[in-house]
Amino acid sequence: MIKKLQNREKLSTTYLWSIFIVVIIIDFLITVALFSIYCAAQISTAAKNSVSQLEQVRTSTDILFESMEAVVNQLANDADTATFLLGESTNRLREAAVGLKIRTLCTANPYLRFITLYNDTSKRFVSSGYAGDDIKLNAQEFYDRLGDQPYVCFFRPIGDAYNVQLNKKAMAYTFVFRINLKPNSGSSDLVIIDVNESYFNNALAPIRVEEHEQRVLLQGTEQEFIAEMSALPAQELFSVAAGGSGADYPEAKSMESSGSMFFHTPGQFWFTTYVRSAKVGWTFYNMLPYQVVLGALVTPAILTVTMTLLTLAFGYVLSRWLSTHLYQPIKALYENYVDSAGEKKGNELELLSQAFSDMYLKADELEKGLIASFHESKNFYLRALLSGERERVQGSLSTYRRLGINLNAPYYEVVVLECVPQEDMSREVGGKENLFIPYYALENITRELMGPALGVEFMRIGENHFAVLLYLEEPQLNDTLRQGLETIVDLMPREFHIDTSICVGQVVDSWMDINLVYEQEKIALHSRTASHYGRVFFAWDAPEAMSSDLYYSGLHTRLADCVRSGDLEACAREFDQALAAMKEISFKSARTYFRHILMSVLDVFFAALERDNEFFSKMMERLESLDRCENVRALRSVFLELLSSLSYRLSVGRKNSNQDAALQTKAYIDEHYDDPELSLRMLAERVQLSPAYLGRVFTAVTAYAFNDYVNQVRLEKAAELLRNTRMPVSRVSESVGVLNTNYFYSLFKKRYGVTPSAYRKGGCGKEPEEAADE
Repeated sequence: MIKKLQNREKLSTTYLWSIFIVVIIIDFLITVALFSIYCAAQISTAAKNSVSQLEQVRTSTDILFESMEAVVNQLANDADTATFLLGESTNRLREAAVGLKIRTLCTANPYLRFITLYNDTSKRFVSSGYAGDDIKLNAQEFYDRLGDQPYVCFFRPIGDAYNVQLNKKAMAYTFVFRINLKPNSGSSDLVIIDVNESYFNNALAPIRVEEHEQRVLLQGTEQEFIAEMSALPAQELFSVAAGGSGADYPEAKSMESSGSMFFHTPGQFWFTTYVRSAKVGWTFYNMLPYQVVLGALVTPAILTVTMTLLTLAFGYVLSRWLSTHLYQPIKALYENYVDSAGEKKGNELELLSQAFSDMYLKADELEKGLIASFHESKNFYLRALLSGERERVQGSLSTYRRLGINLNAPYYEVVVLECVPQEDMSREVGGKENLFIPYYALENITRELMGPALGVEFMRIGENHFAVLLYLEEPQLNDTLRQGLETIVDLMPREFHIDTSICVGQVVDSWMDINLVYEQEKIALHSRTASHYGRVFFAWDAPEAMSSDLYYSGLHTRLADCVRSGDLEACAREFDQALAAMKEISFKSARTYFRHILMSVLDVFFAALERDNEFFSKMMERLESLDRCENVRALRSVFLELLSSLSYRLSVGRKNSNQDAALQTKAYIDEHYDDPELSLRMLAERVQLSPAYLGRVFTAVTAYAFNDYVNQVRLEKAAELLRNTRMPVSRVSESVGVLNTNYFYSLFKKRYGVTPSAYRKGGCGKEPEEAADE
């Protein structure tokens, strides 16, 4: 008897440790997997945040470069400047006029320290501080650095170069541009622009990670390093050194436009992110010690270890409970098989057979329940696929495989059907509750006619709306599938008195883009079914032709007007129209496109928001949350939420500003837009305010920067003249107060996306006078 009890205890302990070892292995694997996922997510998040900050630096650099290009263009088109550059002898009066022009440009751009012109023929310099050939500048050095490039930038001391420079140790970023007004002479002149060192210091201040060493590199178009900026843990700002060879730093030739990597220098591992500017041709590097990124993993590691120990303790308790309950059937079998005296009570095989028969009966009942719920379960997971719930789909990959939903098909097509019962059909069958048979027939007919596809999924998505998901071998609907859809549209009203409209979306090559196609089709059904009732049509069909290029280029302008007026419903309509107009584009590209649109809208109101750092930071956070949207519904919600907040902020700003002065200024601009001398200083004197304060008040009330509003009024008047008159473009430019025709062309193309001549052709047709003018 004692031996029997010992055997039972030994068997129970074996069960306990067998189960507990399995628990330990599973717990360890889950812990390692979760911690690895968190590490990857932490590094990915850090990379995204750093790249986003570098993109802001890139934007500031692009703005700086555009300003310098504008300065170079203005100098190239200035009569006094052209006379100076083309002259071979010294003309002090002409040089003084050029110096005055340069000082005016420096005053308009406070971050530009000096602007200098060099005449290669007369070997003379004219700068914003001095005119003559005694400026301590080495023109040959500039030509050597420039080579065959359109421009060059390098970091240099400028203290001794200009007589008016008080700080003899001052440093600056020097940009050298080439002006070629003498194409047949074999020589070219130079524009030398010195940018304050503080410009990039201010641009880089937001990316400083305090209490850690950090380096920032600026790399030029020829892979040369313009400047290296570093900050030690005790420093709040970066200190700048001159550019070097770059031998110890990453090579940028094989990189994408942005990304991250790991880099090693003697004694330090660096987590490096980079962004390249297509406009300037620079690459910006942000180098942080690797422990900065991994430092955030200490607390999760401690929590993970703690949770592991707790789950092991719970697993031990669970193992004891399971071992006891699993041992009970065997114990009962043993007691039925052997009596207290150790004698056999029956046939061992019969007892085991009975036990397994009971187990199979329970399994059979479970299987019947699973089969009954299979159809509904499949529809549930198909809805998640159509709605773009990526986390749910990725977390249920095994379930999708079990249900036969193919997530690895070469191509996908979504077809949406809208079924409307005819009036005589309602009278015959007695109401909507009797539509089961026609709808059941619709499903079977659809599956039969779509047979040539790799697979067909059919589901009901509304009271009278159905969705069909097709798996395709090629990126288009073949003739057989198209004919099948036409057959459905013809058959359903004839045989079942159901009018059927079918909307077809674009073919995509990833299940992640199914949601985008589905949302486009819903918009198309809502807005175009009336014109395509009872037909097969495509989601991007429109009742009238529309130039997508002009539509996209003007979207941020229309959204800005809606934000100013507070018309958020119009913002929603613009979003839906833009989404519906997209063809052959992925969800990721659509998300990136709407992010760029929002950034353009924020740029429009930058002057009104630049002093409200807290609100601007919130806008940036919402803009970043756009990248985390997994489907169109979330994308639309964040998009409209940001525009709503921006509209509310602008309305509050208008109420708290000096509206009378701003409105008087606006009225004067509307009436005297053709005055070439129209300026903020002149209007500030009229309302007895300082120019700077009037500029802020005007922006707060109108949501326009002063120059932006003047340009808008002039360009709208110019567009009206181009449409309704035969006046030459140069006369149109003068009529609206812009005396420089080249500058007028630049402003007009930037707003309307086309040149004035092309605008006139598209709007009114080409006349002989216009051809002569061109």
